[in-house]
Amino acid sequence: MTEGRPDRSPYRAANDPEVATTGYRSGPKMPEALLAEMREIYMPLAEQVQPTERGHPFKNLFRAEHLHAQNPVMRFAFSPEVLGAADEYFGGRLTLDSLQVLWSFPTTDLRESQMWHRDYGDSKSFHSITYLNDVRTDADGPFVFVDRAATRRIKSLPIIRRIDDETFKEELGDIEPVSFFGGSGETVFVDPAACYHYGSRCLSGRLALFVTFNTDRPYVPAQPPIRGNGETALQAAREIRPDLDEAYLRRLLNA
Repeated sequence: MTEGRPDRSPYRAANDPEVATTGYRSGPKMPEALLAEMREIYMPLAEQVQPTERGHPFKNLFRAEHLHAQNPVMRFAFSPEVLGAADEYFGGRLTLDSLQVLWSFPTTDLRESQMWHRDYGDSKSFHSITYLNDVRTDADGPFVFVDRAATRRIKSLPIIRRIDDETFKEELGDIEPVSFFGGSGETVFVDPAACYHYGSRCLSGRLALFVTFNTDRPYVPAQPPIRGNGETALQAAREIRPDLDEAYLRRLLNA
């Protein structure tokens, strides 16, 4: 192991080229006990969300008071299976951008985040997306994306593009997008800066965990509650991963 970096994950090959070459790959199945803990905490919070007619069609349920070592989101995010895969992708030069438990409520209109887009918070990024309830059909709101090669077919403009389905299909041609369907606890790793994607087109509610990493020199600062709570997150990280050195964790959390 390189000093200060996570052990290699048992879920991937030694060099794991898939995310670097295709933009995505399957991730680990979340342990049942951890999944049950998450659902116990976040399903009641999801039930309290009031859908809105404008803006994002989802609500982040992860809060600053959840930044502690006993929280299951923290334990999964800092696990060798997730952090180790992200570390491999960035060659050890990475920061934690956000922890989000997203409740996507049913909508019938198409909003900005539900259109085809790439993320522009950094030159490269890494999503670990885990469903906390079953997503088996289009009505359940799967995360939908195209790989790196297909993304290169889409016209590049000097502005951020939010693309409707018809225009996207015209530019994409005969390639079929990938819909991430799965049961609760299933995970996919995706670079959302490299792959066009959309999500949260739900006719029924969807609960999903998004753990996002960027480079160690991102274009934008980390999102709350990571931003502004680096020392709190650091204390939790120390407890969860005592095998990692202090300097590594401080760089990871900008603490």
